[in-house]
Amino acid sequence: MVKHYVEYLYPGNITNQTSVSEIARRGAKNIKLSDDCIGFRFFDKTVTVVDGEVLKGEKRNVSGWYYRGKKMTLQQAKTDYGKDFKTQIILSNIEDLGYNTIVKTKFGDFLPLKKEDKILT
Repeated sequence: MVKHYVEYLYPGNITNQTSVSEIARRGAKNIKLSDDCIGFRFFDKTVTVVDGEVLKGEKRNVSGWYYRGKKMTLQQAKTDYGKDFKTQIILSNIEDLGYNTIVKTKFGDFLPLKKEDKILT
């Protein structure tokens, strides 16, 4: 059987942290976010029971991220926030990965914005 999950994204000290919850059905309108959550995405897993043991497959049908934040061009972020050395490094790394559009979260993080990602309003 196929089960649906939501993966929540939270700010972390070195890397962002995630948590996963099973949900009845996918849909951004069904998701309630805590104040400390950056965003979320959906995925599915095939779950099978064999001799009483629950076996879960790999993530599949993974959606883009739904972010809370402000969409910006990389150049706009460099102009507005590029004086800070830490931010310069982060933006340079995002640029090296080939991204031109980013999201600035309410926590001040800068994350690459892929074409399948969305900004929550």
